[in-house]
Amino acid sequence: MIGFGEMGYKAPVLKTRPRYNKWYRVRDERGITGDGCPWHFYLSRGHQRNLLIFFAGGGVAWDAHTISHPTGAAGVLKGDPGFYWANLCPFTEFMNIDQGITENQNPLNYFADWNMAVITYSTGDFHLGDCDYYYDRSDPDKVMHFRGYRNFTIALEEIKKRFPEPRELLIAGDSAGGFGVAALAGEVLKHYDPDRQNVTVCSDSALLPWDKWKKIMRKRWNAKPEIYEAVVSDNPVTDWFTALYREYGDSIRYLYTCSCRDEVLSSYWNSIRGNEYGVDGIVLGDFREALKKMVFDLSSLTGDFCFYLNDYPIHTAIRNPLFHTGRVDGVSMHEWLKGMVNGEHYSVGMGLLSR
Repeated sequence: MIGFGEMGYKAPVLKTRPRYNKWYRVRDERGITGDGCPWHFYLSRGHQRNLLIFFAGGGVAWDAHTISHPTGAAGVLKGDPGFYWANLCPFTEFMNIDQGITENQNPLNYFADWNMAVITYSTGDFHLGDCDYYYDRSDPDKVMHFRGYRNFTIALEEIKKRFPEPRELLIAGDSAGGFGVAALAGEVLKHYDPDRQNVTVCSDSALLPWDKWKKIMRKRWNAKPEIYEAVVSDNPVTDWFTALYREYGDSIRYLYTCSCRDEVLSSYWNSIRGNEYGVDGIVLGDFREALKKMVFDLSSLTGDFCFYLNDYPIHTAIRNPLFHTGRVDGVSMHEWLKGMVNGEHYSVGMGLLSR
């Protein structure tokens, strides 16, 4: 398909050595979006020898119905969110860069002068897919490019080349990217050495219990066997963190953040369970109970697992103004995450689960 050209993008295409604290789009013709358009990811060069690798979110597609209902800018403005972003139009740029932790010119952002890479997401597969799926046999043009894993490996290759030996490494992501963090942090650490870098892994707002995820990953997305074979319950994020801990133990830091009233995740969960996309009090109550169980399971994995929970009716906070301004127990997520990467160890908002 034809791409979107240069009109409307703030970040220029990277062609020469990047300037400091400036966002660039990095293109690679091997990458592709869900609808077949050209793909890119984002880089920002900082003065510090620290590195943030961020997995972006953007929905999920698991069957013909969800695949055929992608998100679009017009739909968002009309209140019709769709199920996933299928391309990287200029409208998506404001969601990927210069928000919360990715504000690279905000002097109040502790991470502003870090090297940063945002692995964009437009494939509906939690960054795990590697296939083309024809979801309507009567129409060969109706194809979904589940290429999230392939795009991830392309980005990681360039990131490792440009930032080979960071002092601090933070692997983070939100929503679908929060799933990607848990599943793929181990792949990142094959390129970086936890014995030489301080490594923190942070998943924001990734919770959709469903016993069919393993089958979706295997048959629909063509994920790698080691990714879906690690899934042994209805909560793949917990299972992936379990596998990660089994591999790396306490040599890295493990973090999870979420809202107890995440209306977006609750709406997706309602849809997965066979209902219309949307929430009510019952669904939100079920979600809070699922989050409570997840926190318990992750805490049982290692006592060093730390959490930041809030009670705002929002979906993700790490790339949101509330990253700096929202406070729980008197602490902002920004202050908490800054402390975590510097060796502090505490959780925030745990009392919210009992409300």
